[in-house]
Formats: sequence, structure tokens, C-alpha cells
Amino acid sequence: MSAPTSRRLRVLLTNDDGPPTAKTGSSPFVYPFAKAVGKSYLIAEKTAGRYFYPDPKSEDGTQGETRELPRGVDKDAGEIMEWVLLDGTPATCASIALHNLFPPESFDLCISGGTLGAALAASLSGVNSIALSWGLMEGYKPASDDLVDAAVKVSCDVVKRLFELGWGEGPDKVDVYSVNVPLMPSILDKPEVHWTTMAHTRYGRLFKSISEPASSSADQGGPAAIPEPDESSINNVCDGDENLMVKDEHLSQKLHFAFAPDIDHLVNPRPEDMVRSRLFLMFISHSSASITLFPIQQEEGEDRTSLHYGGVSVTPVRAAFAEAPVPKGIPLVDGYKWRL
Repeated sequence: MSAPTSRRLRVLLTNDDGPPTAKTGSSPFVYPFAKAVGKSYLIAEKTAGRYFYPDPKSEDGTQGETRELPRGVDKDAGEIMEWVLLDGTPATCASIALHNLFPPESFDLCISGGTLGAALAASLSGVNSIALSWGLMEGYKPASDDLVDAAVKVSCDVVKRLFELGWGEGPDKVDVYSVNVPLMPSILDKPEVHWTTMAHTRYGRLFKSISEPASSSADQGGPAAIPEPDESSINNVCDGDENLMVKDEHLSQKLHFAFAPDIDHLVNPRPEDMVRSRLFLMFISHSSASITLFPIQQEEGEDRTSLHYGGVSVTPVRAAFAEAPVPKGIPLVDGYKWRL
């Protein structure tokens, strides 16, 4: 698949962590990537309603003007992009951009920063999609400018190559390409890019408590109107029953949680957890002008394994809840009916 010849490729760029922030913030990488992609493609909007116009004098894109209504990009002042900030999930942002903000078939490609959700939503709306994530690796935090520049370059190279390759047709059609780039020195010179499968992982803690003292008074009405149990009722349990209580920290603090997932086991997996003996392709970026593609036998085949060894992973994904094999152990009638 190639870009239309009459105009530049139109790209919907979404980001799960919102508008640009400084390096210590939640979204330090989307601004340099948006600037780089904008040189090759026409990025109409960025999605997290308000309109945001980054100050061209702001190197990280954190300063600028926020407005209720759009005013257009002031090119005479050096502005290069207009962002739409929507309060919603990444998938919500993709859907609103595709079906509410712009006419049908406005975009050729959706690039979702940091999450599969928006890319899957765009794919289900019939738009070719790429989920692009940059991983902050232990020992390289915060990411240096040269690592960010290298990640921008290899990301643009991979996006370009995938768009040229296409998403396929029929039963072999790919809905989303999931791309993961590790921010570590391995991407500085001739980074390796691997075809991978998706690791089957489990989540641990996704949120952590934020300390905030709670008031001892209760509002009238609603859940707060329910009387608090006294000590005797708390301890009055039947023999053999276990008294399930919240952690001590929540007895004196408000229920206040921040999204702070513990993903160390994902980006730093144990060698014994890695899947091996799989054939996949590797393409290497030799220069800004070309990427050479050739087959190579490798042992590691999962995305987290590729990241662990400093490679960029590319995983073809289908936007579907795939069924699992039927477990054995329940007596059946006629091959598929349960015998209760």
C-alpha cells in the first residue's frame, strides 16, 4: 500500500498520557515524535474538548495557548501543529476524532502513542493503525536527548516501512501493528527490528495509594449514612470465619489511588520466562534513507524478549477476542452440550 499521490498522508496521532510534558512528566516523548512525523505526513490533530497550540519557542512543547474554540495554526508565528485535548480514554479519543471531529475517510493511518486501545478502536473503524510505545529501561532514566532522537528516527523508519508493506487482505489481514522501542543505547547505531509474537503476561499492581488524611466526619445520606460497625460487631464472627479487613493504611487515609503500574516483570523478564525457538524476520535500519529486510533465524520470539535484548519489536495483532480451546473435564452430550 502506498500513500496517495495527490496529497501527503494524513495521520491521526493519539497519545494515552495527554499533551506534551517535560522529561519528568507523564508524556515527554510525544512532542518530538509529532514534529518528526509531521515533516513526512500531514498530522491534522492530536488527541486527550480544548485546543492547544504549542509555543514554537518551547523546545518540549509544554508551553502554549489553550482555547475553547480553534483559531488555526499561526504559521507566520512559527507554529507547526494544533492539538485537540479530549478528556477520555485513548479509544474514546480515536473514535471521536474519526467519527465526530472530521468527515469520513479523513485519515490514512492512526498512530497511537503508548497504548493498543486507540489503535484497536481505529482499526475497528476501518483505519490502518499502528500502536507505538517507547519503553523507559532501567539504568537509562530519564532518557537522554540522543536516545530520544534515535527513538524518533527508528520509529519513523518503522512506520514508513509498515505503511509501504501494508496490512494485508482476507484471513491474513493485520488489524494493528504493535511497535515497542526500548530507550537504551542499542538503538543508537543500526538498531535491530524484529518480527515478534505477543508475550502472554499477567498484571500485578496497576495503582498505588496516595497519602491523604481522611476526615472523621461523615456526610449525611448515601453510603456515608450507613452506621460504622462498632468493635464488638467487627469481632463477632462465627467459628472458622476469617475477618477480611482492608489494609491498615486505609483505616486512616482517604481512598485515593494513582495509576502507577508495576511493569518491571514486563520490561525486565527473567530469562527462564522467555519463549525461544521461533523463526522471525529482522530488518535493520542502515541509514535514514533505507531499511534492509531479510530473514534470519533467532531464538527469541516474544516482544518482551526483543526489548530485553535491546531490539525494536513489531507484532502483528488482530482486533478480536480470540477464543481459547475448550477445556476437558466436563461430561458432554452430543459432543458439545454440557451434562449437568
